[in-house]
Amino acid sequence: PSLAPSSAACDRSVHQILRGNYDAALRQLSGAKTSGGAPAEVENLRGLALLLDGDTTKALASFEKALELQPTLQAARFNRALALLRNRDYVKASADLKSVYADEHSPLRADAAYHLGIASDRMGRPAEAETWLDNAIKLDDQLDAALLYVGMLRERRGDLQSAGRAYLDYLAKYPQSASALLRFGISAQKAGRIETARTYLQRAIAAAPKSDEAIEARKFLVMWE
Repeated sequence: PSLAPSSAACDRSVHQILRGNYDAALRQLSGAKTSGGAPAEVENLRGLALLLDGDTTKALASFEKALELQPTLQAARFNRALALLRNRDYVKASADLKSVYADEHSPLRADAAYHLGIASDRMGRPAEAETWLDNAIKLDDQLDAALLYVGMLRERRGDLQSAGRAYLDYLAKYPQSASALLRFGISAQKAGRIETARTYLQRAIAAAPKSDEAIEARKFLVMWE
């Protein structure tokens, strides 16, 4: 989610949102307009608090109102796309995200590309998804979620070498990531590197013994016993 550049009147609400105190943020936003908060920014923040609190319908209404008040407020457009993604409305979400991505000065371009990758994949367009994720990584090499996701897409289409590189790059930053350890182990197994696969699957179990990834890793290890 993205916060719009806020006025001083919205700062306390932003603080509450970042701390997860969504009810408190919504109460403060109710008086923000009369305290000098820009109406579009107030609506964007209200929508963000509602979205994070799980009320997607009301959140969408707030983002719509924010964009009616200020059509150029890219933070509200990006947040509306996230709400649409949650509602599985991938076509409308993609339209918003492409609008954000097209703004070469937007600080949200990398995040927009990443979420376009998600939307494309869920619409059954994996090649398009991979392109968007590559774009996201080029724009922000710290966007590690895109690196892990693109590895999964490469593994899915059978490019195990490229997938493995992506997983190892991710593991260089997060060596205890059960997800990356599992995926690298499975990729190694698919490539016929059984001992390497065994090592990484065992590491996935050790990293998070009670996780879904550990359960999956154990299934593979049992097959080799």
